[in-house]
Amino acid sequence: MHKKKIILIRHGEAASTWDGDDRDPGLSKKGVDQAKSINDFTKSIFSKGYDFISSPKKRAIETLNYASEDIDVDFDFDINENFVEIPAEDIDSDLRFEWLKDISTRKIETLPDDIKNWRERIITETLGLKNNSIIFCHFMVINVLVGYAIKKDRLLHFYPDNASITEIEVGNEKISVISMKDVEKTIINV
Repeated sequence: MHKKKIILIRHGEAASTWDGDDRDPGLSKKGVDQAKSINDFTKSIFSKGYDFISSPKKRAIETLNYASEDIDVDFDFDINENFVEIPAEDIDSDLRFEWLKDISTRKIETLPDDIKNWRERIITETLGLKNNSIIFCHFMVINVLVGYAIKKDRLLHFYPDNASITEIEVGNEKISVISMKDVEKTIINV
């Protein structure tokens, strides 16, 4: 089976924090600058014929748009619900960080069913991609895929920075990590 290269881009800094009242913020000014900083990279990927995919969240779509503004032609990209952030809509804003801290360090088998299903959809969708792809998504989505690749039993493994680039390879029902750039302790602001 032909291996596919998948590039995961974490969205730029969001205009509000993850525990704020805005459940779907766009990018902050800093987030716009972060997205623009990967313009050359995105343009080079476009020239190689990659499929462009985004989470449906505003900050992911805006990151894709700003990171692609130097591409001289109009192009289509897919919105894919499977690459949305960890489901936390029902968690009170003031409890979200504690909830995430708990969820992200639990063993996979002890996670609530909705989180297990969310994780499985990300993995299944990624394994099923037909072409090389660049996916604009979220901190925990990237952690799910890296964790699956390195066979870890928890959701949280590393801290991809905003507008960071993580490269994986998919083939023979396996995911392998190629590289993780701009990894550091970052504030999870969505």
